[in-house]
Amino acid sequence: MSNLEQILKLATPINLQLRWSDQDPNRHVNNANIGTLFEEARIRARSIWNADASPDTDEKVLVRAQNTTFDREVHYAADTTIWVWISKIGRTSHVVSHLLIQDHTPCVHMEVTVVTIDANTGKPKVPNEAYRQQLEVHSGPGYSA
Repeated sequence: MSNLEQILKLATPINLQLRWSDQDPNRHVNNANIGTLFEEARIRARSIWNADASPDTDEKVLVRAQNTTFDREVHYAADTTIWVWISKIGRTSHVVSHLLIQDHTPCVHMEVTVVTIDANTGKPKVPNEAYRQQLEVHSGPGYSA
């Protein structure tokens, strides 16, 4: 059973304008461009969330892994929203979930595992408490279609 309504209540909506050049010869947004759209949405959401808390200056956050599920084609349209939230928080990493919706229909879901590392050693580390609390404010369940 889908938990879409629950996700829409807690996730941050990011509206994106698609470019004509995002399309492929099949007249839908090329799957390779979807990752770039999700990255843009993630960056915008993080800038909204982290207004008061961000990694310490000796910390970096890096993408460790990503998994994308394509349920429907994404078409060039003015009405494209990517909903972004945190679906899992671990000790040194967290999962950022993204759900691209067009015409009130989920099209693509992506989960990105982000790890906090020590900027000097490059090794995973526990993020500062203020940053972790910001993640918790935006956390919810993983998406189920």
